[in-house]
Amino acid sequence: MTASALDGIDDVDWASLDHAYGSAQDVPRTLRDAVGADESTAGDAFEHLFGSIYHQGTLYSATPRAVPFVARLAVDPATPRRWGLVHLLGVIADTDDAPPEVLADVRAALDRETARLLPLLDDPDVEVRHVATYLLGNLPSADAVVPALRARRKRERSPRVAAGLLAAAGRLAPAECAGWLAGEVVPARPAAVRAGALWAIADAGLPWSDAATAAVVDCWVDGDPLRDWVWSDDPFADVVARIEVADLAALCRTLFERGTAESAQRAVDAAYERCTRSRSARAALAPLLAAGLDHPDPWVRVAAATAVRDVPVAAPLAADALAALLADPPPADRNAPGARLFALALEVLVTLGDPRWREPCTTALATAGVEPEVLGALVDADVPCDPVLLDAVRRRLAALPAQWAFSSDHDAVLGRMRWHNEVNNLTRLLHRWGADAADAVPELVALVPHDQWWAVRALAAMGSAASSAVPALAAVRDDPAASWRDRLACARALAAITGDVGHVRAGVAEAAAYEPVPAAQAALHHELPLDDLLPALRVIATTAAGDDPATIRVRLEAARLLLRAGHADAPVRAVADALDSARHVADAAELAGRIGPPAAPLVPRLRELLADHHDTHAAALAIRRVTGETQPLLDAIRHRLAWLGPGAWLIESLRELGPDANPLLPDLHALARGDAAMPGGGVHGRQVRQDDEERDRLLAVLAELGQDVTSPASPRRT
Repeated sequence: MTASALDGIDDVDWASLDHAYGSAQDVPRTLRDAVGADESTAGDAFEHLFGSIYHQGTLYSATPRAVPFVARLAVDPATPRRWGLVHLLGVIADTDDAPPEVLADVRAALDRETARLLPLLDDPDVEVRHVATYLLGNLPSADAVVPALRARRKRERSPRVAAGLLAAAGRLAPAECAGWLAGEVVPARPAAVRAGALWAIADAGLPWSDAATAAVVDCWVDGDPLRDWVWSDDPFADVVARIEVADLAALCRTLFERGTAESAQRAVDAAYERCTRSRSARAALAPLLAAGLDHPDPWVRVAAATAVRDVPVAAPLAADALAALLADPPPADRNAPGARLFALALEVLVTLGDPRWREPCTTALATAGVEPEVLGALVDADVPCDPVLLDAVRRRLAALPAQWAFSSDHDAVLGRMRWHNEVNNLTRLLHRWGADAADAVPELVALVPHDQWWAVRALAAMGSAASSAVPALAAVRDDPAASWRDRLACARALAAITGDVGHVRAGVAEAAAYEPVPAAQAALHHELPLDDLLPALRVIATTAAGDDPATIRVRLEAARLLLRAGHADAPVRAVADALDSARHVADAAELAGRIGPPAAPLVPRLRELLADHHDTHAAALAIRRVTGETQPLLDAIRHRLAWLGPGAWLIESLRELGPDANPLLPDLHALARGDAAMPGGGVHGRQVRQDDEERDRLLAVLAELGQDVTSPASPRRT
């Protein structure tokens, strides 16, 4: 590093600026460490830079002041690790997540550095040139950059860098560069260059041609031509997003037949991704997803089976292929593709109600066990208890340890997670079966002293059929070393088995002096009076909790119980303190709404939360319930729906609004009945089913609001 690169850095009043972690006074030291000789220190410094002045895509007041110093270091040939500094400038240039004044300052700072940064395109280090395309392609000075991109393209010998040059040109001047990009798609160009041009055309929204679709196959048939490309983690997915469903199906099928295993898996992933975004695509692409189960590569089959599990219309088409996967026992290594396929096949066939799951599932369950997701499918499908299946569950439960010793070893932690999930789902299944599974009482009793799952609840669900569990439950209930949570749970199970609620009454009376909150929860569950617990609950609800999140949570729960008993003054105090501490804010706002009009003094605090990205909905719903105001909740629903997607929160809000939800209805009709999936994404491998569930729930609440959900969607309001 040339010493002059950081001239003036100590003259900046960094302490008056901020980054993601507070005061920015550490920026000079961090920059010096990032370009210092010690590799370990430099690595930590780079991590801090990316996490502070650019934190998960957000910029701060320190960011524009740091830009010129980062730029000087980046262009200095004597600076080590320059590509990292160029990349940092690139991600800063590519984000717009910042207050308007900060964003304007960042843009101005980058604009002033354009002339200094342009020579990076001719840097002898190919990796610097590669990331420089990303930086320059996101600068605000298109007029200065595009001619330099064109000039460098004539000299560039690295296909990956050339692809970056095209991406930058398309980003900066799409209309001006459309002809240039189309000319780079021709077969004479290297695959990476053609792929970069295709990506640039897709990214810029330029016209898409049949020739472009054909070029996609040529570019990706032998694998990924743009591996480790700075412009996109998955350029193939970005490109095929522009292709119509029918053409996408044909393209993917060609990759199946002609491409490498990597290409085939990309095709499956692309088809599935389209299904998650487009409802009409699901039926069109279902045959392709099912066909993926016949591919010779096992990981392609895993990708196809994962998609088939999620896309209901594809499952019947794949049933025979899935059943064939169950012919042999799964490999002992649960991470092997054969084991994943075995579990996915079981899960899909259980969901379909196809009986071919039964024999392989019971055999595997009784010996090595099955994945928790399969057990969850048995619960969700409400598979009835039968002697063979129950025997397999009992044998597996008996083979598992009742507790797992703590260890920080990585493999031990993973083993404990797997064990916990399996025991949790086995006991949940027994809970669902209730008295029909009474033969499993001995296996459940062994878990009672260590219960973190459904064992005690399963015994309670069996009622009198679990009478042999009474001594074990009573032992935990009376064990002073056990937690009150477990002791009260056992008391509730004893009441369910014996029919004597006195077990709960006695447990509540004893717990009241130590843990009044869980004691009150148990009492309410059995409709016992709270009179003797109210003084202790009031003390908890009115005692300042400081900033300790756990204490604040207990305080709010005590306040909630008091409110259920008809007392509002202490809950108002508890909510006010929680809001002031900025801990459990959403829970506090929810409780304020439950309090209703007596919480009016809290409304100014709640209004302050309306500007918060995460808590705006909870605050708006509370304001509605306290004051009857409509507009804050309408605004919050629009904001959260676009950000998070629908869910139980939306249904609750619409029911709260009733007829006042009318301004939202055109958009909600379009959301429920359009082709695009619900916003929010969901969990990978469950996105389509989640979309179907959320859509059905939304249609149901629209019907509750008197909307005709069978007619075409109302026009969308703008």
